[in-house]
Amino acid sequence: MYYPKSQIKTGSYTNGDQFINTSTNKLYQGYYYETSNGSKYTGKTPQDGPNILLISPEENFPFDPTNALDNSEFDNTIQYYAINSSTYDFFTNTNTNKIRYIPQFNLTLPTAQDQQNKQFSRYFCKKTNEIQYLEIDKDTYQKLRSQSSQIAWDLYNPTILNWQIAGNKEQVYNSNKASVIAIEQNLKWPGFSQYFQDKFLKYYVES
Repeated sequence: MYYPKSQIKTGSYTNGDQFINTSTNKLYQGYYYETSNGSKYTGKTPQDGPNILLISPEENFPFDPTNALDNSEFDNTIQYYAINSSTYDFFTNTNTNKIRYIPQFNLTLPTAQDQQNKQFSRYFCKKTNEIQYLEIDKDTYQKLRSQSSQIAWDLYNPTILNWQIAGNKEQVYNSNKASVIAIEQNLKWPGFSQYFQDKFLKYYVES
C-alpha cells in the first residue's frame, strides 16, 4: 500500500523490547517506520527493505519468553542456560561439557558515595554476532573480562562506562553522550548510542 511522505514517520529505532518481527516471531531490534494508521514496519523508510510488519508482544499472545532479548522481564528466576561448550579439562585430559550462564539485564544504581563523587560506573555488553546490547552488573562484567568458565564470555563483549550524575546539567548531558559515542566508535558497536534513547541525564541529581 502506498503512503505519501506526510503520512509516514521514518527513522525510529527500537532496542528490542517493543515489537515482534512477524516473519520470525522474535523481538525486533533496529530501525523502523510508522504509517498514519499506526502500522510499523522494519527499515528506516519504505525504500529500506525488506519491510516486515511489526506488532507488539500483546498482539502476539501467548509470547515465548525465550525469544526475548531481555529475559529478565519475563522471569527473574531464570538465571542459567545450558550451553554445550566443548572445553578441555587439564586434570583429566578429556573434553567436557560445561554449563555456563548467559548475562542477564541488571542495573547498577549509584550509591550515596557515588552521588558525592558526582559519577559512577555502568556496565554493558554486546552479543558478538548480533547488534544486541545489555546493561549488566559489575560481577558479570568482571566474569566476562576474565573469561570465567562460569559465563558465556565468548558470546559477549563487555565494556565499562563512566557516567556523570551531578554538576552543570548541560555539561553532564554532553559528557555522558560523548562517552557513549566514544564507545560506539572505538568498539565499533553500531547503534549503541540509540540504546540510551537520549536519556543521558539518567540518575542526574540536582545540586
